Amino acid sequence: MATKSRKFEQAEWFKIFSAKKMRIIAFVLACVIAGGFCLSLVLYANSHADSSSKSYLKSESYKLASNEMYEELCVTASAYLRYVDEDRNYTQSRHLLNDYLNYLDYNRYKYKKTEDGIRLVDSRFDYYVGITQNGETRYLSNIKDIENYDSETDKIKAFKSSHKNYILRRDNEVMSDRTSSGQIVDYYYNTAEYQDNVTEEFYADNLVPVGGSYYDNYGRYFYNYGNYDPIAFYNVDSRYNVIKGLDLKNGLKYSDKLEDEEIGDDYDTDDGNEYYDYDNGIYYYEDDYGNTWAKCENLYDLPDYKATDNDDSGITVFFAPKAEKLTAMEKEYTEALNDMYRAKLLVFVLGVIEFMLVCYLLLICAYNAEPESVERWKQGNFLKKVPTEVYLILMVLAITFAFVFGACWNYYVSITKNIFDNALANSVFRNILAVTLFALAYFAGFGSLMEFVGKIKTRSIFKESLICRLCKFLWRKYKETSLYHYFHGLPLGIKLTWKFILIFVGIFVVMSSGLTMLILLAVEIVLCISMLRDFSQLSKLSKQIDSLGEEKPYEGEIRKTSPVYAESEKLNSVQDKVRESVEQQIQSERLKIELVTNVSHDLKTPLTSIISYIDLLKKMDLDDEASSYVKILDKKAQKLKGIVSDVFSIAKATSGVDVNLTKLDFVMLLNQCIADAEDKIADSGKIVKININADSAMVMGDGDKLYRVFQNIVDNALNYSMDGTRIFLDVYKKADRIVFAEKNISATPINFTEEEILERFVRGDKSRTDGGSGLGLSISKSFTEACGGIFNIEIDGDMFKAIVEMPIIQEDTAEKTDDKTE
Repeated sequence: MATKSRKFEQAEWFKIFSAKKMRIIAFVLACVIAGGFCLSLVLYANSHADSSSKSYLKSESYKLASNEMYEELCVTASAYLRYVDEDRNYTQSRHLLNDYLNYLDYNRYKYKKTEDGIRLVDSRFDYYVGITQNGETRYLSNIKDIENYDSETDKIKAFKSSHKNYILRRDNEVMSDRTSSGQIVDYYYNTAEYQDNVTEEFYADNLVPVGGSYYDNYGRYFYNYGNYDPIAFYNVDSRYNVIKGLDLKNGLKYSDKLEDEEIGDDYDTDDGNEYYDYDNGIYYYEDDYGNTWAKCENLYDLPDYKATDNDDSGITVFFAPKAEKLTAMEKEYTEALNDMYRAKLLVFVLGVIEFMLVCYLLLICAYNAEPESVERWKQGNFLKKVPTEVYLILMVLAITFAFVFGACWNYYVSITKNIFDNALANSVFRNILAVTLFALAYFAGFGSLMEFVGKIKTRSIFKESLICRLCKFLWRKYKETSLYHYFHGLPLGIKLTWKFILIFVGIFVVMSSGLTMLILLAVEIVLCISMLRDFSQLSKLSKQIDSLGEEKPYEGEIRKTSPVYAESEKLNSVQDKVRESVEQQIQSERLKIELVTNVSHDLKTPLTSIISYIDLLKKMDLDDEASSYVKILDKKAQKLKGIVSDVFSIAKATSGVDVNLTKLDFVMLLNQCIADAEDKIADSGKIVKININADSAMVMGDGDKLYRVFQNIVDNALNYSMDGTRIFLDVYKKADRIVFAEKNISATPINFTEEEILERFVRGDKSRTDGGSGLGLSISKSFTEACGGIFNIEIDGDMFKAIVEMPIIQEDTAEKTDDKTE
């Protein structure tokens, strides 16, 4: 692959594209095109045209102007015309009038004061606004010859015939000659009390809602005519209300005024005007005039609060765009739309060219074009010495400048308008200067990116960084200290624990301190990298542990400098010790089995003699007391004989001795055992339900051992089941196994677990009055497993269940086994 790559690089066209002059030309061209791209992107983003609509009347800008005009006229009717007399004198307090004028000034609505009152001025729309109360109408309009029409109805009728795209509100209904956009929006606003009465309207988004207004008994007036938040006017002096503890702007009522000496120095705040005094343990509030209060309530929660709806049915609003203004705006909108499309096309074209140049420069940067050199990548002697952090900082500064310059484009335009006089110079020189500034920013940012990529290609990105140099210096100094030698000798778990603690503490400090802890952040990165290396070594240690579990030698190699090297050596030592321990354990188990077998065998001889002498005593003519003692000796001797026999049998079965596996019929053997136990079943008085769902099942096992298993299970059921209950013996096939299950209800409460009852010398009867040895189920388990089967106990409340499973053998398997046996 390397040879093919070198042949490819020796091609003539590649030499041309990798030449130094070609790179310089491409880089300069990329800077210029990037400047044009950024300028086009800014012009496109700052375009006032609405790309979703090709008509000014359907644009968002017209919708906004229309909504503003409607709101201005409705507020004028409700807050101004409602309260003027025949001579156009305002009959309410000067505070309401001032709030109305402040509303117009704040929204930059033009008006002029005349002898006939306030006159609204608007160059975009022809309008009429009036309100009829008690049969009299007060109105304002900028439409010519308005006085020629007597009634308001005639005025509206004439306006509708002479204007297009109008909006008319009359009798609390909105009408228009415009076609609905089909996009329905909703408008929520409060009427009367804030917490109860909420009105919802649905209307087309190219029209306007009806809206409403109300006032309360505290002198507040609220107007909702399409505005997002209610417009509030106040009919009282704010300073006067402060004395009474009223904060009308926020709708609050204060009481219990505090003096400065009643407030401690230790306090905290969660919002703008609510504080908590830690010294006195109280909440207090501060109004706009610096007064402090100890109690605060909402006005609408006060018992005397009352709000009243305004009667807006008499309000009439009519407005439509002026024909000459609409024509000019349509032309301006079309030009803006075309400019936006041109900017969009230019963004796409310049973006594609710039992308191609960027890919070329990033691929070819730091390439060593010298044919005799063995180095594939190489940076200049000076540039490679510049720290990596410098390039990162230059990239961040360049990106920041581009964003800030684009966001402040309007300020840049206003500044250049003051520098250049004529419009042509204004646009040309402004754009040339913008391209130059963007190109310079791109030169710094992309040039730094190329050098950064070059450091990646030459694998010197970390080696040439200031942080890496500083870390190397500090590491050398640290290795010379005694602290390094102390921690180096600690176990791996303690090392990793300390690293985790340092990382989490560092993260907490960095998050709480922000950008002021860059050095600590760098340390965090180093610690995380170190942790990753440790975890990679831990994976090797894990593989060594797996090899230890599989008793295979570990083929991997753990370097001596690894933090897990000491643990790896310990594992090797442990592996040797485990091998020795297993061998010793096997030998010890073998000795135990031999000991039990020998002891059981040695006990048989004296026990046989004892039983023989007891038989002789039973034949002698003894008195009643001596005869009873002989009977007790005979009973205990027989029990001891059974125990010795059972222990001997378990020992032989566990060791695999005396287990003769032959092919036999599991079902037939069980039927034989049940038939032999008929007398016991009859004497016990228990009801045994037998359910055998298999005619035969051939298994490999020891007939005597399996017979003993069945016998022990049946005897156990007869001895320990509750009188009057039934014993169930079920036989069925499950997959490739034959299953024998016995179920019964225990005569005594079951206070043992499945594991406990299978232990040797453990019985369900804790009083030990039944004469059992506690070896029956243990023998059954040992014999079953010796024959290759599974023996389980299941307990559910007082229900006891013993289960024997044996694998069913196929004919070919049986033949092979018989051949081996012969």
